[in-house]
Amino acid sequence: MDEVRWDVIVVGAGLAGFTSALRAAEAGLKVLLIDKSEQPLGDGNSLMASGSLRAGGKNPKSDPAELYRFVMSEGIGRPDLVQAWAATCSRAIDWLVSVGVGVVETSPGRVWLDQESEISFAPVYKKDVGSRALTQLKARFSSSGGCHWGGAEALRLIVEQNHVLGLLARKDDSEIELRSPATILCTGGFSANKEMLRRYVGAHADQCKLRGSRQCTGDGLRMALKIGAKAVNLQYFYGHLIARNALTDDRFWPYPRLDSFIDEGILIDARGRRFVDEGRGDVAVANEIARSDDVTGVTLIFDHTSWSAAREKPSSTSKAIPSSNPWLWENDAEIFCDATISGLAETRSWKNTL
Repeated sequence: MDEVRWDVIVVGAGLAGFTSALRAAEAGLKVLLIDKSEQPLGDGNSLMASGSLRAGGKNPKSDPAELYRFVMSEGIGRPDLVQAWAATCSRAIDWLVSVGVGVVETSPGRVWLDQESEISFAPVYKKDVGSRALTQLKARFSSSGGCHWGGAEALRLIVEQNHVLGLLARKDDSEIELRSPATILCTGGFSANKEMLRRYVGAHADQCKLRGSRQCTGDGLRMALKIGAKAVNLQYFYGHLIARNALTDDRFWPYPRLDSFIDEGILIDARGRRFVDEGRGDVAVANEIARSDDVTGVTLIFDHTSWSAAREKPSSTSKAIPSSNPWLWENDAEIFCDATISGLAETRSWKNTL
């Protein structure tokens, strides 16, 4: 078995991975960044994102005290870690700009990766803000002496005398021991791991439509848990409500989201019962549905005023995200319409009539 030694090993070549690797390389360390994808820029969520850079739902350039209070209001964060994170958010954005990553601020106070990009929608949404950011970070990482291995799958962490001293990886059908006093896991979440979804989110959460990369299989989390790491709040995830058509038609994912209808509408289960507080917002509601017994059987009811407003004033400020109206209408989504509740119960399909 081959053995290679490094000062720092980073697992996962997304935005977090390249950032971590480049910062370590800038400090003069010998850094190896590995990713299981053979693609030049990996194949993670960074390449599919709309480019919004947010800190707990807030502008990352907000006052650190405000960010700290916001996160600690839930009472589940470690004060020292949250304080360090809050103090660093704004500086992190400035650093991204300093290494050539395009960043813009919009009027609502949000920070985005540069939005001047090529966009495509169905059948698979693509936007090159992520790829351009990673291209800049990768070039800077390479010029700083860093080493990037694609097609290298992390298998398990190496632990000796209660210290993580690297990991075992598979590359080109060979297993290699990668030794390092510092191993950084940046492999993202586990949204593409059905077993983990059932275990941590809900018994039927694996029936949810995957809105992210199929590469997000929880590799880093799996390795960390294997050696006794403590993980908290795994039942929560970032997700949105989308049309049921997405289960069988790729044109309907990951957009359009149904955010604009949630606050004004109601959600009912297959028995016609309202079961959740829609006022909590679509991300919270998505979490509730994922923990239910009938993940794909929920119906959203809203009025014609809400439907019209989705065209006149889309919920998203990004031109890259299609509005529910007219996108759903123009692509023959499963929409039902009637002037009465009893009529809706008969599920008469709304096809090209208003």
